[in-house]
Amino acid sequence: MRSLPPLKGIIYFEASARLQSFKLAAEELFVTPGAVSHQIQTLEEFIGQKLFIRQHRGIKLTNAGIRYFNRVSLILKDLDQATTDVGFVTKTQKLIVSIPPTLLNKWLLPRLNYTYLTDNAIAIVFIDTIETLDLNKENIDLSIRYCIETPTEKYHRLLFQEQMIAVCSPNYINKPLDDLADERLASCTLIETTNRLIQWDLVLANNNIKPYSNQSKIYFQNSMHTIEAAIQGIGIAFVNRLFVESYLDQGVLIEAIDMTVMQEKVPGYYLVSNYEKMQNPATQLLYKEIESYVNNDITTVIFDN
Repeated sequence: MRSLPPLKGIIYFEASARLQSFKLAAEELFVTPGAVSHQIQTLEEFIGQKLFIRQHRGIKLTNAGIRYFNRVSLILKDLDQATTDVGFVTKTQKLIVSIPPTLLNKWLLPRLNYTYLTDNAIAIVFIDTIETLDLNKENIDLSIRYCIETPTEKYHRLLFQEQMIAVCSPNYINKPLDDLADERLASCTLIETTNRLIQWDLVLANNNIKPYSNQSKIYFQNSMHTIEAAIQGIGIAFVNRLFVESYLDQGVLIEAIDMTVMQEKVPGYYLVSNYEKMQNPATQLLYKEIESYVNNDITTVIFDN
């Protein structure tokens, strides 16, 4: 069983030692100096050590009092911080957001206004997936979905359409290919992400080009790995321009081919929620915050009841 000292005595002791005065401690704690003196005397009796030397003009810590104050002040600071942390967690609303992994890494995280979230007591739990999850069954508040068809939820907004490009390291080819029919493409390794809705074979077919026999290909499940493979000079990656803009600006990657992609049924990224989730003011705030990260000329689409 723990042998805990009287907690009120600890608080009165810490204030008196910090302020070097029973009177000032009493003013801080809104009690009388006599009450402070009594609690400290009770604490000294519990410990079996004198903590203060009472002098005519004030008080002075004993050696035992100095050691005790050093330990107690740290403990009270930890207790104060622990209480603050638990209180913050209790007051903060956790919103669950599903989002494709690379979009989270390359687009959303760099743009999030963390001060805004903190000021509005919002914490986000991310589910990084490209799968279309049911908002109610999975208890998801907001979702950014990668899809071709427009979502059917009441609240949805097209953030942007996907713009696929072919990129590679500047060291991989000595100059960009003229087009997809360029003979040099046959000797290149093509890199793609398996969960993208537009792939190399669709682009080649859309441009009436038959795949080269024995074409070297590498597949990744995540676009971040596809991009990293291109940076390492493994081949030509077919990726979303949004994910590699910074690498293109830095010259880490170059656009490898002057090409056109499919103009119909282009996938897009939609911000999605439903009526039930949007009754929460915190969900509404986060929805509007993410909306603010895209161009204002994209129309918000909302279904009527």
